[in-house]
Amino acid sequence: MSQTFVRKFSCVERIIGTLQEPTDAASLAFFRILFGCILLFAQIRFLAKGWVEQLYIKPEFHFKYFGFSWVHTLPGQWMYLPWVVMIICLIGIILGKWYRLSISVFFVLFCYTELLDLTNYLNHYYFITLVLFLMLFLPMHAAFSVDARRNGGVASVPRWMLLCFRLQVGLVYFFAGFAKIKSDWLLDAQPLKIWLATTSNLPVFGALLALPITAWVFSWIGMLFDLSVPFLLLNRRSRGFAYFLIVVFHLLTMWLFYIGMFPLIMMAAALVFFPPRWHRSVLQRLLKPTLVAADSSRSLYIPKLMFWVFALFFVWQILMPLRHFLYSGNVLWTEQGYRYAWHVMLMEKDGFAEFWVEDKTTHMRYIEYPKKHLTALQEKMMSTQPDMILQYAHYLAGIYEQKLGHPVAVYADVYVSLNGRPGRQFINPDVNLAAIEDTFAGKDWILPENPQQY
Repeated sequence: MSQTFVRKFSCVERIIGTLQEPTDAASLAFFRILFGCILLFAQIRFLAKGWVEQLYIKPEFHFKYFGFSWVHTLPGQWMYLPWVVMIICLIGIILGKWYRLSISVFFVLFCYTELLDLTNYLNHYYFITLVLFLMLFLPMHAAFSVDARRNGGVASVPRWMLLCFRLQVGLVYFFAGFAKIKSDWLLDAQPLKIWLATTSNLPVFGALLALPITAWVFSWIGMLFDLSVPFLLLNRRSRGFAYFLIVVFHLLTMWLFYIGMFPLIMMAAALVFFPPRWHRSVLQRLLKPTLVAADSSRSLYIPKLMFWVFALFFVWQILMPLRHFLYSGNVLWTEQGYRYAWHVMLMEKDGFAEFWVEDKTTHMRYIEYPKKHLTALQEKMMSTQPDMILQYAHYLAGIYEQKLGHPVAVYADVYVSLNGRPGRQFINPDVNLAAIEDTFAGKDWILPENPQQY
């Protein structure tokens, strides 16, 4: 018994010792500069496309994340201010000048702008938030930065810091593949069959892409690719081939589907799996002598608490994609546990919604169409997502109670089609949504997609 305990303790000590081994700080600097440049491009692109006006200034109502109803937009044109400040901060992050201040302000403002409206949720925004959290605490400016030139850099950092970014990228790919192990994706090749059918007019390859067999092939390849690529990147012999597959895969999805910055972000982030000497050689060729700080023999003190905070951070990330198993029904239909779980490109969902507001005193009913108060994007997203439907029902209740001076009930008549199947009634039309509060509990007012299964 005692020998078994000693062996286990010795094994844990070896693991901790390996995690604490020094590795070249150039890897953190490489990630900081590359990721910062991509985010700078993304923020400038956001301004150039007029999305601040379209997504934050124009709407009269904003859907809120659970627990963040207190986060509000700035008045009028002041809404541009966070993006201007974020661009300035990104320049500081890239150069490594006043890094701690720059990353802290950028992290707060990025989270603020994302929390303003649930309509705008995207998987890569969530990924950016997680990466920024890591960058907030790690010494990304320890080398190849203005701060390092001014204050003295360090030659190495503990290995676990680099592994944090590798694990973060690996979790995204692995759980994206895990989420694809569904009958819709593997057996019905949906929604790829729907999406690829729209590419038939493309030159040369259009007819081939529109074939039903192509959707099945792509579905299985996509699942296997996501599940295996983190492990292929970890292996020195297969790393180059794995990264080649990543580039081909993401360029193909960027060409065929409109998925924004996600492919570019993942192609850049996957470079963190390359060895530190490769990161250093690239930075020395590109930046010498502007930001190359001489190696320093100073040791870098890392509080043990930080190590355990990050350990809990990743345990939480492993559990989040699994939480949908706590709810009954198809997660693609109910969307309970759908967000923050790397369910990437898994569904084509269309919905139609109208609402009835009933004056409880006079029993008069008023019909409400979402386009009256929502933008086209908000209406599209709300019509298929239960928590957004509930929020909008509460919004309508507030409007009518103020106008009529009486308590009201709000009912929703919603039909949804998932992955090309015939539309079905989504919300129980007899439930007064104004009387329901959103919680983490199962939403029994969502009607099942296939009633025979229940």
